[in-house]
Amino acid sequence: MINIRSLLLVLVCALASPLARADTELNAARALLVDGRAGEAFDRLSGAEFARSGEPEFDYVFGLAALASGRPAIATLAFERVLAVAPDYAAAHLDMGRAYYALGDLERAEQSFAVARSRNPPPDALATIANYEKAIAARRDPKRLRLTGYVELATGVDTNLNQATSASSVAIPAFGGSYTLGSASLARRDEYSAATAGGEAQYLIDDSTALYAGGDLQLRDYLKQNAYDIGSIDARAGISFADGKNLYRLGAGYNDYRLQSDRYRHVATALGEWRHGFDAHTSGSVSAQYNEIRYVTADQRGNDVNVVMLGAGLSHVIQRARPVTVFVGAFAGEERQERERTDGNRSLGGMRVGASLAAHEAVDVFASAAAQVGLYSRYNSLFLVRRREAQYDLGLGASWRFAPLWSVRPQVSVTRNDSNLPIYDTMRYDVSLSLRRDFR
Repeated sequence: MINIRSLLLVLVCALASPLARADTELNAARALLVDGRAGEAFDRLSGAEFARSGEPEFDYVFGLAALASGRPAIATLAFERVLAVAPDYAAAHLDMGRAYYALGDLERAEQSFAVARSRNPPPDALATIANYEKAIAARRDPKRLRLTGYVELATGVDTNLNQATSASSVAIPAFGGSYTLGSASLARRDEYSAATAGGEAQYLIDDSTALYAGGDLQLRDYLKQNAYDIGSIDARAGISFADGKNLYRLGAGYNDYRLQSDRYRHVATALGEWRHGFDAHTSGSVSAQYNEIRYVTADQRGNDVNVVMLGAGLSHVIQRARPVTVFVGAFAGEERQERERTDGNRSLGGMRVGASLAAHEAVDVFASAAAQVGLYSRYNSLFLVRRREAQYDLGLGASWRFAPLWSVRPQVSVTRNDSNLPIYDTMRYDVSLSLRRDFR
């Protein structure tokens, strides 16, 4: 907002200035600036810089083009030439301050804004100067501790809460026939209510380094199938370091998962991530993660595993009247059994794609799809094959921000697990509606 207001202001001042004169080249450059094509305006004027350097109006428009196209150092030189001839040119003082601010020279920026303020500029210019002065103060004394949080309530329907097969009987080759499954082994459907809350604290050590710590609590209560009520507690902490277009994060996490309030499983995590911004609209990431998954109940301890995962992703914002953000990612890893797991180790890999459309200034529509394949190392003694699976996930939803920090989100997710072992061949739908309040 600061740059747009400033650009409009200085263009108006330039046109109204007593220094203005009819000039086809400058008028064309002004039109390009108003149209947001600053690079073209700079290229158009740069060829005439040597011949017209010292003409205040040319230098001023040339400086604007340089500043708006990301060349603040060149802009300061152009504005200096303007002020050498016309020291009372208030708009040039203001834009000199903008150029110094872009260069990170806060002291000179502050001095330029003070001179611009002393020239009794119009209200819009005063507002622009005040915004920059606030930004300078914030950069000199940044808020070290930042706190964010949220609370979310939801209701929904889960068609397969126990993630079981819907087939009433399965063939077991080791026993030479088909067998009927009991009701406890079949997919169960129920309605649920859920509550989630979380928060994160970030402490800035300096301009590039920060410590963070956060956590989340999730509860899901089924209407009838209370044996499957779940609770999940997540905690995380780490350090991040920014270096230009790069962001590095190292962290650790812990998850405690419960059934009917009884501890069922816990997961310890260590992770590292590198994010790189290629430009204003495109960014990529590479990550590595290690998990130790341990089950508490005696009948599940054979499923204890250690997991190593590597991943990479790329996101891009497509600039349109309604921007679209697209994402694609891929991952690969391996589960190593801690004890003698029935199906042994598992190699896995997959990919995920997604998109989010700003359908309205207060409404986002999103969709995602993922596929994961897994191959186990040991032949299953009952089904006489090595277990292999392909899992497909689809998510669709929307988010409506009906008030500041408040949003409503309808969502549907579909999970299909295609396995060569019939008892793991499953389909699941989850349809929900949630209300969220953010805290910043």
